[in-house]
Parts: sequence; C-alpha cells; structure tokens
Amino acid sequence: MNWDDVRIFLAVARAGQILGAAKRLELNHATVSRRVAALEDALRTKLFRRLTTGSELTPAGERFLDIAERMEGDMIAARATVAGEGDDVSGTVRIGA
Repeated sequence: MNWDDVRIFLAVARAGQILGAAKRLELNHATVSRRVAALEDALRTKLFRRLTTGSELTPAGERFLDIAERMEGDMIAARATVAGEGDDVSGTVRIGA
C-alpha cells in the first residue's frame, strides 16, 4: 500500500468526488481515479461507489477511512517530531590563510 494513494483516497472521501479531489490536490482527475483503483486493488476491495453525482464510500471504504485518518495523523506527528533533525550545525570553524 502506498501512502500517496491513501492521501488521495482521503481527498476523494472528503470531497465526495474525484474531480473535486483532483482540483484540491492539483492532479489530473484520471491520475486520481487510477490511484484510487490501485489502492482498491492493493486492498482487494472497492472503497467507493461511483455515482453520476460523485463518489460514495462503501462500507469497506467507511472502515478504511477511520484507519486512513489515523495514518494521516501519525504521518503529521512523525513529520513534526523529526522536522529539522540533522539540520543543526555545530562545532568550530577555523579559517586560515
């Protein structure tokens, strides 16, 4: 399972449609659709019902939404925890001619 696919899944679930998610993510709608399909293949289940008015979560999609939101929170926390580590410069600099 790919984190980017999960992030795209979250965007579609929140927007309620692939086109809306694509605009928010600044991606082509075909790319968003393809990534959702890849995630569904990886999970071996359908996450959305495609309707003429948008996309509706299936029961499996609703269960996965809870997990994906926890994953998102963990990713944000991980980024905040390690942000800037290794960027601090320390030590003595000597310049000689």
